[in-house]
Amino acid sequence: MAGDSNGIVKRSLEEAAAARARGLGRKVLGLLERWSSEDEPLGGEVGSIMTRSVASCSGADTLNRAAQIMWERDCGAVPVVDAEGRAVGLVTDRDLCMAAYTRGRPLSAVSVSSMLAGRLHTCFASTSLDEAMDRMAAHGVRRLVVVEPGSQRLVGMLALADVARHLTALGASDRRASARLAALLAALSEPRASSPAPAGQRSAKERGVAAE
Repeated sequence: MAGDSNGIVKRSLEEAAAARARGLGRKVLGLLERWSSEDEPLGGEVGSIMTRSVASCSGADTLNRAAQIMWERDCGAVPVVDAEGRAVGLVTDRDLCMAAYTRGRPLSAVSVSSMLAGRLHTCFASTSLDEAMDRMAAHGVRRLVVVEPGSQRLVGMLALADVARHLTALGASDRRASARLAALLAALSEPRASSPAPAGQRSAKERGVAAE
């Protein structure tokens, strides 16, 4: 009798443990499904949120001119274009500060072209927002210059601020938006591996320049 009772208790405990395991498995599966759903594309294209009215400068301009544009337009970066209007670079407010510190000359005596380094990261108005955010996170840049396919003519700028406003608005109806924004901010907040080189000698990534 005692043996039968022990067997019943043993089976009950085993069944309870199995039930708990199945319940835990369902919870884990649910979490995995939720996490995977957050990796699904949010949809939309760069053209729907980018800044279209963008002032530019040329490589022959001085950094003083770039600073003037930033002041008048209340922006932190100015695309650099050639004579045909093709995007060839990007000069940022950080570049102005580093030039003032390292060159020992007024900004009016330093050309924009002397500050350009590396290739320019660009995207198209038709590029998906997900791809643009992935590119920004991968390269640690806060801005992408938007160009026309083929001609590479400047058509706009996609900045972190544009993305943040869009994802914040989406957050009320789509929890994935908040997760994507948090992930992008975390990627852009990663510290640099080494101290920055003098202005004009830094890599495109260090300068916050985006490139294809």
